[in-house]
Amino acid sequence: MDSGEWNDVFAKIQRKGVLIDGNVLEENFEDVVNKAFDRDMGFGYISDNGYKPKARVILQGKNPFINNHTDLLNPILGNHLPYSQVYHLGAGGQNGGRTYCILRHYLNIPGLSEEELDSIKIATCSLENMDSIDNMVERMEGENINAENYSVTVSEEVITQERKQSASFSENGNKVERKPMKKTSTQRLLEQMNQIVRPIADATGDGLASGQLVVTVHKARSVEKKGLVGKADPYVVLKYGTQTEKSATVNNNHDPIWHFTACFDIEEQSTNEITMEVFDDDFGKDDFLGKAIIDIHDIFESNDFVNKWIPLENCKTGEVLVSAKFIPLQRISRPVGHISLTLQKGKKIEKKNMMKKADPYVVIKLGKDQHKSETVKNSANPTWNYDFAFDIMEASPRQITFEVFDDDIGNDRPIGNVTLDTDTIMKKQKLDNLWTRLENCKSGEILISADFTPAPAMEDNEQINNTTTNIEMEVIDEQFEENKVQNISMAEKNLVNNSNGNHHAVEFIDPVYCDDEYVIVEKNNNNWFMVVSSNPNLPINVNLVPFKQNSAENSPIYIYPIPRGGFHNIKRVVHSGRGLKKCGYEKPCVVRAGQAYQFWTDTQGKNFNLGNLKTETWGPDTSWVVYKP
Repeated sequence: MDSGEWNDVFAKIQRKGVLIDGNVLEENFEDVVNKAFDRDMGFGYISDNGYKPKARVILQGKNPFINNHTDLLNPILGNHLPYSQVYHLGAGGQNGGRTYCILRHYLNIPGLSEEELDSIKIATCSLENMDSIDNMVERMEGENINAENYSVTVSEEVITQERKQSASFSENGNKVERKPMKKTSTQRLLEQMNQIVRPIADATGDGLASGQLVVTVHKARSVEKKGLVGKADPYVVLKYGTQTEKSATVNNNHDPIWHFTACFDIEEQSTNEITMEVFDDDFGKDDFLGKAIIDIHDIFESNDFVNKWIPLENCKTGEVLVSAKFIPLQRISRPVGHISLTLQKGKKIEKKNMMKKADPYVVIKLGKDQHKSETVKNSANPTWNYDFAFDIMEASPRQITFEVFDDDIGNDRPIGNVTLDTDTIMKKQKLDNLWTRLENCKSGEILISADFTPAPAMEDNEQINNTTTNIEMEVIDEQFEENKVQNISMAEKNLVNNSNGNHHAVEFIDPVYCDDEYVIVEKNNNNWFMVVSSNPNLPINVNLVPFKQNSAENSPIYIYPIPRGGFHNIKRVVHSGRGLKKCGYEKPCVVRAGQAYQFWTDTQGKNFNLGNLKTETWGPDTSWVVYKP
């Protein structure tokens, strides 16, 4: 494949709403041997020129973009602000061929407008040695900073994080084993944290919020084989309290695709777990193939519980791909808009019958709503021109599924399927003539067009809790003007300190791919990378992380707001010289970068304001609150 074809593949992955990972790379770039992905490090690559990058995440060291100790941004960034860590790649990869880099960002993509999405860039430059960076840093702060770098060496077989933890990877970048980090939390401290950061509660704090849980089981892979003859015929059963939903059976397949959606009513005293059990549909008693349990608090606390692979338990192999969201009671029936779609035609539809071509038709589903096209007889390149529409509600699933079948006597054979992400349609408003490759078949594509019409604006007099925990984080508006003044004075200081130096060229490149966690950019001749935007105060994914002092037996708990993703930012706090170590679970939330929030906790029925928190995307960690048990 040439560069254009690689870009097309990334675009198709993005349209499906699938998060990039090692498995996605392997499925879509089978012919590319040189690729790897390390989720812990937040870095991956794909290359056809033999270049195996040694990548470093720069935490507190010298780099062309930021001085992390003094909050100085290099004026060559202009009005662009950081929204990721700084990545440095070792020399190589310039002479022929292509290398694409996968970089983790902090941004909360579902919370961005179309204009804000378009503002996402990758700042890149090609400084080859540290001498020029030393000069730049000395001009910016007048002294050298002891670098605190964490390295990842990427090779065909091994990715290792130097000085921290070891990992083994297969050739496709999938994790084989990793030494776990030592757990230091005590039960007493975890109980203290539960008092600080608890799941969504009702007004009394005694139960869960009322509403509806929408769960979609997309598919499974490597399901265990129990029978002596043939493959399994798996189906999945979802259970929540006394509520039970069962999917259709997929015959003779260890990688079944269901796209099965169930809705469960959540009441104040409901159970905390959803159980998923996979069975082999058989004569007599159905064989058990494994189960998985989801704590619904994980769904409450996640702003985007989408396409999560969950391992099956009590079996030899298998995992399921799940998406879920919680809709508060007041918003269940609230309309979001209307999606009109046209299924135009298909090409190269797989032939299942040895005697003739397929008689294809398509079933389109959004949760329990579905449409079916006409059958086109004896054609590998059918034309349907089928118009249909879905009303999108708050409780609607995120994925529209297209399943192609061969109309036949008896059971119609499935001959491919694909999903379309409703969020992508709503953000773009219009998709014209989108060729989408079918999955789970040897060949085939379908041509789709879509239009989104937003629902009329509604007066919202309801008191709806959109937060993921019962921490009240109220924006302090006055801080916004203060932040702007600080940014202006910072830029002026940078310009003064750099006025006598030569600026190294920085390019601002559009990513070829962007999902909820990663961006992808072509390396070209560059070796420094950072995700940026010209928009200040964008929403970012943050974890509230508890720490305690190593040397103090009855240490208070220090809660830091840390940009989410990997272990680097947590390590920065641990290595800050304050004698802190992590002591409990992280709690996710979404805040606006650089804005101050009030941190409230509900303890024993009383509300306490622990102080203000502000999350920056660069520089030292200077914001935390203290909880004294």
